[in-house]
Amino acid sequence: MEDLLSQEFFLQKEIFELFKNQLKKDFETAGLNTEFISMLRAESHDSKALIEKELEPLFKKNSTVISNLLYRVDISELQISKYRKMNPKMNFEEIITELIIKRILQKVILKKKFSNG
Repeated sequence: MEDLLSQEFFLQKEIFELFKNQLKKDFETAGLNTEFISMLRAESHDSKALIEKELEPLFKKNSTVISNLLYRVDISELQISKYRKMNPKMNFEEIITELIIKRILQKVILKKKFSNG
């Protein structure tokens, strides 16, 4: 998640808390564990690694749960394909994790922007 825009928003405490709440909501709806979310820290670059570690077992054995999560977060196969082409050195797990982070952050920012008038 070297994207500077993502890092900038993660450093805003309110945005990061909203991000964690949305991440928890999306993971819960997909039937996933959410305990790790309390360990996420805005100032830490480990957030991506923690999310990826949580998803890792699912990549190996439960594609249905991953599909449900991607549907819940609103990430299409086309987005995955495009991101893969743009980032050929990244593995599939890194791509999915980054897309989840970026999409949830996008949802949070848009929701905040339009709810504040």
